[in-house]
Amino acid sequence: MSKIIKNILFDFGGVIVSLNKQQALDRFTQIGFPNIEEYLGEFRQKGIFLEYEEGKISPENFYKEFRRLSGSNATDAEIDSGWLGFLAGIPEYKFQLLKDLRKKYNVYLLSNTNPSVMKWAFSKDFSPEGLNIGDFFDKCYLSYEIGYAKPDREIFDSILADGKMDPSETLFLDDGKANIEIGQKMGFQTYLANQDEDLRKVFTDRGLL
Repeated sequence: MSKIIKNILFDFGGVIVSLNKQQALDRFTQIGFPNIEEYLGEFRQKGIFLEYEEGKISPENFYKEFRRLSGSNATDAEIDSGWLGFLAGIPEYKFQLLKDLRKKYNVYLLSNTNPSVMKWAFSKDFSPEGLNIGDFFDKCYLSYEIGYAKPDREIFDSILADGKMDPSETLFLDDGKANIEIGQKMGFQTYLANQDEDLRKVFTDRGLL
């Protein structure tokens, strides 16, 4: 029998925000990165793109390396726009869902992401009412700040220590199978999410709403 849930841990891309990888590939290609598909994966990036998400390279150096590798003269804003191409929008009901869940649980975000995406997420453009992502979570755990990316065990160790969470009392929602598998090994209650489903049903079916 599952233990009582005290914490809910959300992935961002593919769980909160819908993703459109092809749009990102197209944008990066348009600004002059011809082999971009070699660097961008479904759930984890490669090369300088992974270094950016793990905080191993600063935004300034990422932009510089992007231009060097691609031979492109793309501006910083154009490169940011490529990253934002991944984001296909957030269904409005999810904003209210997060508010409702926070009335009863500690609600956290755990995302493989980078400063280009979070610059937008921490702005008033994040939600229709002008609230930023930090207004919807007790804390946002971001790969580039922690120094590791899912499914590395270290990123989970870090958030458990920081949030003083018991994984058995934490429901972890992610759309990546490898991320869910490591979560299960570490004792989390888990749910493999699909960005097209209605998450309200996930919580009502479990008696959490």
